[in-house]
Amino acid sequence: MADIGWFIRTYSSCKSTFKETSFDSDNNHYLCKDESQEVIDFDKILEEKYPDSNVRPKSFDTIFVYDNFVFCIEFKNQKPAQINNQDICEKLTDGKAELDTLLQALHIQVNDYDLIYCVAYKKCIEPRDRYKCGIKKGKVLFGLEQYKGQNLIKEIFTDTVDFFTKEFKKQFKKDLVC
Repeated sequence: MADIGWFIRTYSSCKSTFKETSFDSDNNHYLCKDESQEVIDFDKILEEKYPDSNVRPKSFDTIFVYDNFVFCIEFKNQKPAQINNQDICEKLTDGKAELDTLLQALHIQVNDYDLIYCVAYKKCIEPRDRYKCGIKKGKVLFGLEQYKGQNLIKEIFTDTVDFFTKEFKKQFKKDLVC
């Protein structure tokens, strides 16, 4: 069996940065400015696999691999109340199904890796936006909690880009400039 490094090498043409994969083309805005960490632009992989956007499955923006952890990250330049729950859930389920297919085609054992889904969204400005956010710290949002128990994904995090940045530094001892 191959390892996740084979996936990264196979899709080396889709290597990118957090900055590029966090770009919101509708608003011409980057949610994360970091260019120091190498990631895989998962949207680009699926754009190449499915050139017709009408048949392309939904997917998360990027993949960051650290040891046997595979972080599937979706950046949303929106406040939580503005984010469509069904869209976020479909990005997880469709994206995970496509990732599983790609890994299996390369003879990579999916169960050897812990997949973690992260949704990093725009920061709410307290107290002005408190009523729009209505968020309890550490709570999984967007109806995603149902997928943790289905053996689909190991862990799910939904929080601001600032939280994502702090956790990145805490977990990997590396600065992330977002």
